[in-house]
Amino acid sequence: MGMEKFYSTVRSKLGLEKEEMKEELKEEVTEELRQELGQEISYIEAQMKEYEQLVAEVNHLLSTMRKERVQKRSNGNQIKMDDFSEDMEPLKSKLRKLEESMQKRLDDQTAYS
Repeated sequence: MGMEKFYSTVRSKLGLEKEEMKEELKEEVTEELRQELGQEISYIEAQMKEYEQLVAEVNHLLSTMRKERVQKRSNGNQIKMDDFSEDMEPLKSKLRKLEESMQKRLDDQTAYS
């Protein structure tokens, strides 16, 4: 059954116009897309906030490291990066979790496509 025949049958039986049907379908699809994209946008915003917090923590740690390096140099001692490995471990862990979460979300989206 061709589309025109389908539309004419529906119009004659239900009294609906082709444009009305198209508009209703368009509204339904638009609403569904709005809901799906809204969820994606919320997820992305949450991930960005988590990322921004991580960046702030890294910047704070780097600032602290610079201050300590300047203080140690003024005392005649050299500071080593190894001294900060314990401080950086929680940040590395958060970054790994963030990467894993984003990769999982990306894999899920690819699987649904």
